[in-house]
Amino acid sequence: MSERRKFTAYEKETVYERYNGHCAICGRPVSPKRMTISHKTPLSKGGTNGMDNLLLSCWSCSQAKQNLSMEEFYQKIGELFFYNADEIAKHSGIEPERSV
Repeated sequence: MSERRKFTAYEKETVYERYNGHCAICGRPVSPKRMTISHKTPLSKGGTNGMDNLLLSCWSCSQAKQNLSMEEFYQKIGELFFYNADEIAKHSGIEPERSV
């Protein structure tokens, strides 16, 4: 397992350019001064600090993703979305529709 470390200026610039200055998770523009580098596969789950495992993220997405892999993160987002959609519908008196 790789150890957490600070990224070099070259690594930061390369990751920033790879994602054209946009968060790889939500797509919002990210300032180079406020950028966060996240791991697609967290170090704690066998990920590395290799360039192919790094992605540009905004602070909000980085905090929400925490120690999840991208697959786990998207699953979490989906579960939260459907839970919240059902709760909003219930409070609005609307029966949620589900298409399978």
